[in-house]
Amino acid sequence: MTFPYTVGSRVEVTFPGSGFMVAFYVGEVICVVEDNVFYVEFDHLLDCDGDSPTREVVPVTQLRPLPPFGGRRRFVVGDVVEVFANDGWWVGSVVVDYQQHNCYDVLVNVTGDLVFAEICDIRFHQAWDGVKWIVVLD
Repeated sequence: MTFPYTVGSRVEVTFPGSGFMVAFYVGEVICVVEDNVFYVEFDHLLDCDGDSPTREVVPVTQLRPLPPFGGRRRFVVGDVVEVFANDGWWVGSVVVDYQQHNCYDVLVNVTGDLVFAEICDIRFHQAWDGVKWIVVLD
């Protein structure tokens, strides 16, 4: 079963085979091109001129619905999370907890980048299996 995306659906997109494949980018379905193919306008990715949101034709295999908001909570060193950086959500692990400031250092798995982020830019890593969300613990 595939999630029933329609015009107006809020989604996250990944791009396999590119430098963007390890992140998820938030956007909105603005047109159904054909069965299981959608035209998506991105929230944070801009076109080459930097003036307008990027729009891409995306197959359903690269889409997932927005994950449920798990509520803000404290993270601990070692938690597997997604951090919002460079216009997308990247999977990594919390490596430093600045407890009194609600900030963390997250080590991005694929790039090895260390990202300093506020609690509002971090969420638990979840995987979409086509039907439901699964929290990924490692």
